[in-house]
Amino acid sequence: MKKKTHSIILIFVFIISLIIPVSITVVASAGEQQPSKVFNWKLQCAFPPPEKIMGYWSTYGLSREIARKVKERTNGNLDIKVYGSDTLFKVHEAPEAVKRGALEMVASNGSYHANILPEASLEFGLPYGAKNSDQVYKLIYHTDYLKILRQAYADRHHVYILGLGSGGSYNYLTRFPIHSMADLKGKMIRAAGFYSQIARAHGASPVSLSGAEQYMALQRGTVDGTIYPPHTGVSYKLFEVVKYQSWPPICAVMGFNLLVNLDAWKGLPKEYQEILQEEADKMMKYTFEV
Repeated sequence: MKKKTHSIILIFVFIISLIIPVSITVVASAGEQQPSKVFNWKLQCAFPPPEKIMGYWSTYGLSREIARKVKERTNGNLDIKVYGSDTLFKVHEAPEAVKRGALEMVASNGSYHANILPEASLEFGLPYGAKNSDQVYKLIYHTDYLKILRQAYADRHHVYILGLGSGGSYNYLTRFPIHSMADLKGKMIRAAGFYSQIARAHGASPVSLSGAEQYMALQRGTVDGTIYPPHTGVSYKLFEVVKYQSWPPICAVMGFNLLVNLDAWKGLPKEYQEILQEEADKMMKYTFEV
């Protein structure tokens, strides 16, 4: 009887030894699963389609690509829907909407909202400053420049700067030739933020318009020119309504930003923050290389 009891105990111990590791493995696996909460975000881009310009990502396109990659890597749990210019908010209102939390993200540039975020004048790009993209990239990502800006945006505006990218140079695109500053006197020039002061210093009269409003204004003659990246002559078909572009540029690299509401950013699981940051960093670096 004792021998039989001993055998039963040994069998029981053997079964338990098999069950316990399995249970531990199941618990461990459950703990390693992706967060189940789904985050549905809205991102408004200040720049309209297409996604690519002459084979290269536009700001709108890279916003869409970041959203696609993040959704894929988070198994759909961070779903960022990208909206075009003026779709949910006017371009100049969108940064304020991010501050309030009405939007989780915005892809924009500092000239559109320097009155809301004064630091934006600096990150947008100073006239006659850096000479090329490499200089600007090193300033942003190899110094404390971005760290200082991030702190200012977070402390004063409750916004996190996800990244800063290059939107190309900033030149005069006009319906008339410019041979000297005298040719700008009295001309109506679309310019935003700090660049309206530049246009005024050059003798022109600045007019505030969003990027999407320029074509019609130039076509109708409401404005005589714009300060904008030359590649938009193709992407926005501005070469249909302007005939001249002036070099050298006023600014070698016009910057754009990806801003995130600080509460929305802090509310993400750490791994999602890392994924979003990684994908944004890849695309920001890309903009300085093309």
